[in-house]
Amino acid sequence: MVFKEGLRFVKGNGSYIDDVITKEYKNYFYASIVRSSYAHAKIKSIDVKDAEKLSGVIKVITFNDLKDFLDPFPLSLDLNLEYYPIARDKVVYYGEPVAVIIARDEYIAEDAKELVQIDYEPLKPVISIRDALDSPPIHSNLKSNIILNKTFILGKYEDALRKSSIVIEEKIKFPRYSCTPLETYEVFAKYNGEEYEIFSNFQGPYTIHYLLTKALKSKVVIKGPRDIGGSFGIKSAIYPYMALIAAASRVVNKPLKWIETRHEHLIASSAGAERESIVRIYGDKQGKIYAMEMDLTDNLGAYPRPPEPGNLLRNHGNLTGAYDIEGLKVTYRAVLTNTIPTGLNRGYGGPHLYLALESAIDSFAREIGMDPLEVRLKNVIRNQNYETLTGGKYYGFSCYNVLKRMKEIYDRLYEEVNEERKKGKKVGLGISLIVEPSGTNIGYLDLARESKDYLPKSAAQDIVIVQIDPYAKVKVLVNGTNEGQAHETVISEIVSNRLGISPEDVEVTYNVDTSRPWTISSGSYSSRFTPIIIPALNNALDQLENKLLTAASELLGVQKTDLKIEKGRIRTISGDKSISLRHLVGTLYWDPTKLKGIEGGLSAIGYYQSPYADDLNNGKINSSIAYGCMGHIVEMELEETNLPRILKYYVIHDSGKILNENTARGQIIGSTFHGIEVSLYASLEYDEDGIPIYQTFAEYGVMSAMESPNIEIEHIQSSDEYSAGLGEGGTMAAPPAILNAIRSIIGKSVQRIPLYLILT
Repeated sequence: MVFKEGLRFVKGNGSYIDDVITKEYKNYFYASIVRSSYAHAKIKSIDVKDAEKLSGVIKVITFNDLKDFLDPFPLSLDLNLEYYPIARDKVVYYGEPVAVIIARDEYIAEDAKELVQIDYEPLKPVISIRDALDSPPIHSNLKSNIILNKTFILGKYEDALRKSSIVIEEKIKFPRYSCTPLETYEVFAKYNGEEYEIFSNFQGPYTIHYLLTKALKSKVVIKGPRDIGGSFGIKSAIYPYMALIAAASRVVNKPLKWIETRHEHLIASSAGAERESIVRIYGDKQGKIYAMEMDLTDNLGAYPRPPEPGNLLRNHGNLTGAYDIEGLKVTYRAVLTNTIPTGLNRGYGGPHLYLALESAIDSFAREIGMDPLEVRLKNVIRNQNYETLTGGKYYGFSCYNVLKRMKEIYDRLYEEVNEERKKGKKVGLGISLIVEPSGTNIGYLDLARESKDYLPKSAAQDIVIVQIDPYAKVKVLVNGTNEGQAHETVISEIVSNRLGISPEDVEVTYNVDTSRPWTISSGSYSSRFTPIIIPALNNALDQLENKLLTAASELLGVQKTDLKIEKGRIRTISGDKSISLRHLVGTLYWDPTKLKGIEGGLSAIGYYQSPYADDLNNGKINSSIAYGCMGHIVEMELEETNLPRILKYYVIHDSGKILNENTARGQIIGSTFHGIEVSLYASLEYDEDGIPIYQTFAEYGVMSAMESPNIEIEHIQSSDEYSAGLGEGGTMAAPPAILNAIRSIIGKSVQRIPLYLILT
């Protein structure tokens, strides 16, 4: 089948946000943001007079101009803290918006930024997690920089500890990092006197719509382009800028356009959180693991911007990974610092979790003198229907089957590596085994609530609208976002197979528009397309298929159960009678009285809310509604200069039935590259003054094609009636596999990534 989006792109027919704004919107001003040059400082004064004298400048907007139009954003935590999209009397991170220049073109707006005079009184910045624990709060109305500190004890934890004769402790640091999509943020906003219309390359979740209506104190319509130039989670954090530009448009009574620069994106958009983890494994000398203890601390930056502290909590259901254990103790801790606020990044918390857990499994194996793969075999879950201690519901996949295939490859590579070591080469093997969540149950954020005075959540739902038009062409409407995952292609393929038409006769509209039907959990995040969008699509197709077969049974005079749809016709199973789909559809449109038993026409609304989504109950929640298993094996070499080099890379995974082989491979390879990048090269570091050290791609560690290895992928399908998402597992599994490989070479415990900074 033709890759529909790809064909559109190579023809130059992509429809990205600036394409749409340039073609469809006129008569607007440009916005540019003046940002803080300090990580922590009081704002003594802002002098905008010189900037406003510059020809072409309309106005310089500060918080005082916006205060009547803005309320603070709601937070996911019970805190006495107000978060606005622009600084008020104090800045709390480098790059925080302080003023907005409104001008007739973008060049004037940029020039005017240099003329805004801001008098700061610098304060001591809090940068690291250790600083946050030891320093006064960066927000004076909070008692501490610790904004979440909750412990859950689940299963037979104390009994499991008593069984254990071996305990190991693993301390690991995961860095703050970006995901650098090709396209940065862009917002076009206007106010019509009754509501805001915001056009943006926003990716969801649509829970953000609620945050915007609260912050802007108004009705809001969000719209988006057909195509988005990558996101990987980071475009969920665009909403503070959506609010800022929208409110500014109200001040000047004119539509506004703002495009983020690459420099702004690196220093001030969002980042995946920094984490310090302590994991203890309790087991015996025979390799059995009885219990785990996790102490996880995330640095969320200057504000706990929703959906934070989700990075800590999103993997609650799969917290113990692929392992069958008896007891668990976990402490979730989040702190605030004078650094960029954090948010979604591919895998959202999964890379952090598995770097710590899977490196701890290897450390346990070394402690008892057992091969790390054998330890995993002793403890892997073998039942395909399994509930974790934290409430995760595993079904439809098998980590045991994945691990058995891994062993076959691992044993062969192990012999090869030993031969290479005899020749003096510094080579080693690393493995990881992870459970990949997909389709978030937004109720997991209730884990952060201290007060019982909240309404529980369990949304994991969506709507898909399908119509067969009078020419037997099919139109599909999804209120979501397309960042290159081939959603249009996969939908067309499914519709084609179900309704017996050509994929070219399927038109898919896949973009954000909250003036059309939508749900609170809509959007493109957490690999939810396969486990949520596709069931909603199939629900709509079930309705249409039933209508077509019912109509055909009346016209052909046969039982509906004797009919099937294939190759543009509805025919009897025996093949003696048939009618073309186009003829049947024409009858339904032109002469519906002939078919009195058919109601509702040839349109259907498909809805799906996962039955696996539940509410929080005594520390347990199924934080995602689908899971798959992924194993990585990597062979690495340290060159003479200590540069790490990947020699061989294998991915074995089971996420049920694959919807589209090419798309699946692309997602797995892309996410694995993302995981390799953060393992070896990528981190956002700050100096002692809270200034980002890496502010351009010249410094920030982006992996290029030169460092990208060939990846061998094998799919294992334990169920043909189950499909889970698979767009994030590589990001989760690569960091521990690579770290374990390097540890096997150098013979000592490296406790942080990226490794390039440590080894060279």
